Amino acid sequence: MEENEAKVMDWIDDHFILSEIEIEDFPFFPHGKLVRDKNEETMIVFWCVIYGRVDYRLQEA
Repeated sequence: MEENEAKVMDWIDDHFILSEIEIEDFPFFPHGKLVRDKNEETMIVFWCVIYGRVDYRLQEA
């Protein structure tokens, strides 16, 4: 696993209980991961190449 992808996964691990979410690859963003909870709410967690950090976008209602 590449270093930045590992940072994305670490961020997800720090903010969620892994057994309560589903994680899918989301290749439209660098090292993107689609995170879905048991209520079917989703967010995208990815590596932001502009700022050099993990970033995310929440599902819009």
